[in-house]
Amino acid sequence: DTARGIGGDYSAFVVVDITKMPYKVVAKYRDNTIAPMLYPKFIHTAALMYNNASVMVEINDIGGQIADILHNEYEYEGLIKAIWKGRAGQLVGGGFGGGDSQLGVRTTSSLKRIGCSTLKTIVENDKLIISDFDVLSELTTFVANKRGTSYEAEEGMTDDLVMCLVLFSWLTGQDYFKQFYTSE
Repeated sequence: DTARGIGGDYSAFVVVDITKMPYKVVAKYRDNTIAPMLYPKFIHTAALMYNNASVMVEINDIGGQIADILHNEYEYEGLIKAIWKGRAGQLVGGGFGGGDSQLGVRTTSSLKRIGCSTLKTIVENDKLIISDFDVLSELTTFVANKRGTSYEAEEGMTDDLVMCLVLFSWLTGQDYFKQFYTSE
């Protein structure tokens, strides 16, 4: 999740250990003053520290620049790609199989709805262990919006770390994830 670095929303990422079930949040990064052009360095460093971890970048707004920098300047090969499949929406893949392939994923209302539902399920079923205070704090203020059509942080609060977990949760339902990242 990428922000503009001007003291509002946070640029944030979480590292989730998926080597065994239950999954576990093992690290996080959150900074609301980091310049977007410097943020990829922190992502790259963490990805290398965690065994050349796969990296899924949200490409809404300026996030596309982050994915491009990781790919072009750092030549990081562990970026997760998504393919647009028309009415089927986005599917995670290796960048092959037709459709419009892109580095990263775009948070759409459909992706967010599925991700929120899946996050709720995996947390309630003890399939994701979260021991980080900041993540847990954000979860306690992640509520239905006024229209009841989506979820977001309560007024004056943030949800940047939670949105990272929403994206991760959506990813766990993708066939590509099930095939290449789990033993299920």
